[in-house]
Amino acid sequence: MAGARLRLLQRRPGAHGACVVARSIQGYRGYSTPAAQAADPSPASDPKGEGAQGKKERPPGTYVIWAMEAIGATAAFMYYLHLYTDLLKPKVEERLNPDKYTPFTLVEREPLTGDTTRFRFRINRPRFNEELEQLADGIIAQGAWALDVKDHLVQTYRTYTPVNYVVATEVDDERGLREGYCDLVVKRYPGGSLSRFLHNTQVGDRVEMRGPILTWPYSPNKYRRLYMVAGGTGIAPMYQLIDRILGDPADLATQVSLLYGSQSEADIIYREQLDELAKRHPERLSIKYLVDRGPASAAQPGRPDARSVGEFVGGFDKSKDVVLVCGPDPMMAAVSGMRPIGPAQGPLRGCLRDLGLAPENVFKF
Repeated sequence: MAGARLRLLQRRPGAHGACVVARSIQGYRGYSTPAAQAADPSPASDPKGEGAQGKKERPPGTYVIWAMEAIGATAAFMYYLHLYTDLLKPKVEERLNPDKYTPFTLVEREPLTGDTTRFRFRINRPRFNEELEQLADGIIAQGAWALDVKDHLVQTYRTYTPVNYVVATEVDDERGLREGYCDLVVKRYPGGSLSRFLHNTQVGDRVEMRGPILTWPYSPNKYRRLYMVAGGTGIAPMYQLIDRILGDPADLATQVSLLYGSQSEADIIYREQLDELAKRHPERLSIKYLVDRGPASAAQPGRPDARSVGEFVGGFDKSKDVVLVCGPDPMMAAVSGMRPIGPAQGPLRGCLRDLGLAPENVFKF
């Protein structure tokens, strides 16, 4: 019956007849048996162009393209991590930490006098400053600072002021860090546990240190003049401050006067560096050297005492100036009185009290 109907429709002439034929053929296929549909290879049996599994056939090379895209995205992400983070770098050690002791490597030692040595320790920083570096930088920015140095053999420590602290600007890409250093100037005392420990330390050894520790708050242009009275290795905090003040373009008003006592002219620590700073800033830095003994070309005989200190602070203004004192115990006792262990300053004594200065006019390191 269906075949007779098809032949009948095919005899109808014209374009309209052709459309009718096409629709009739589609109807014929729609009403055909399942077996006939399965045997029919025409597109009508797969109207969506799908295969036997119901999935589209993908163009050749599709998986290769996907793999290349994944590799490219991964490479771009790894490059981003390398360029803007330190996640792919080894852990950076030997970083300043004010909350716990950290081992630092001694990279250089230089004798300065017969009993005093400069020790240079490596200080690392990650390529990008992290919370630890921000904490340390914040403390250093507040004023004079120091480090607690520990003798791990007997578990005791002493506080030393670095004369220099240098942060490298060049990055070691392989290790993902910037390698800097700090210098400690230490005199060897026969009965000094920490000083003997450090003087027995060799290049390559590691020493535990904690810091930075704020020792004296300072802000640019806070004082008209800083009067510094130093003896021996007591030059360390003075030099740190002098170098900081004269190197700060925002601190142009502060002037510094230094009275520095040593045993002999050969024992003047960091004299070359001090003279260079005074030469570059003659209007802001004045230095007077005193020596106990021996010939002296640029130093005067004597020591910090009532006479020399009185002359030194002759122009002191209590409302605008401050006196800083650091040196061996006999000098401290004669000039300002001893400072007790801990944060307290102790009572003001010595020639500074006799000259009429108040405790708030003097700071003891």
